[in-house]
Amino acid sequence: MGHSVQPGLAVCGFAEQLSPWFHAPSDKNPNDVYVGSVILPGEELRAHAYVKVFPAEDRGQLVYNEVMGHYLAMQCGLPSPVTFPCACQTSLLRGASAATIAAESSSAFVLGVASIDGSYKEMKQKSSATAAKWADIMNWPHVARVAVFDELMGNDDRHLENLIRRGLHDYALIDNERILFGERWFDLDLITLQTRRCDANILADTIAEGTDEMMRQRMVHYAQHFVMATLLSVPEMSESLEQLCGARAGTTDRLVEMLNCRRHILPSLMQWHMQKGDLFQARTNR
Repeated sequence: MGHSVQPGLAVCGFAEQLSPWFHAPSDKNPNDVYVGSVILPGEELRAHAYVKVFPAEDRGQLVYNEVMGHYLAMQCGLPSPVTFPCACQTSLLRGASAATIAAESSSAFVLGVASIDGSYKEMKQKSSATAAKWADIMNWPHVARVAVFDELMGNDDRHLENLIRRGLHDYALIDNERILFGERWFDLDLITLQTRRCDANILADTIAEGTDEMMRQRMVHYAQHFVMATLLSVPEMSESLEQLCGARAGTTDRLVEMLNCRRHILPSLMQWHMQKGDLFQARTNR
């Protein structure tokens, strides 16, 4: 299978068939998303999945971020599709992707990440940020908790396309690749990120700038009580994931320890968003 996907195979799936589904390269997300048939990690079972592939630079870090973000979201009681690393044959990638994502690879495979939501036949991802979609999201019971979770994780890329609609007022989280502010944090001293504000927390700012006072207070409540009372733990598969993604042993322990410390300043971080929202309301009410 090639050296790039040998370690940690117990947590890695395998893409058998892929078709291009979504391509929206940007400065933050120069990647492609496919749909296809995937063999689940450590099993012979197959499932329909969405598979994301990344450019070679920071590929291991981004796959790690996506998978660990899923596990930590689940620990916080948030809906997240089953997410795992996935080996993809370069021959299955569309031409442009193969030319850029696998151009310098000596392996016939590249490492991507697959997501499955077994409870729903289809997840819908649309790029339109309409008033109706915002209203639907603001009526989603989890929206305030997601805003706090994104602040905890330092996810600065929670735009509307990263909330997948599964029904009326019902969404699932995807796209955790930019946790910890998009930093290349594997080799950083995480204490430098522990108190950083997530300036681009779109959900928090939208709630703070809105006129729904109950929603605003709910966000503060979750910061004070829900996340503060949720002690994150290191997932069992962390060692295999670290090996697969080229992270040093103990990387997950460092991450979880820092996030558990960061939980204690969430109330002040969310209050900062509330203050921004108050200033916004004051300007718009003039």
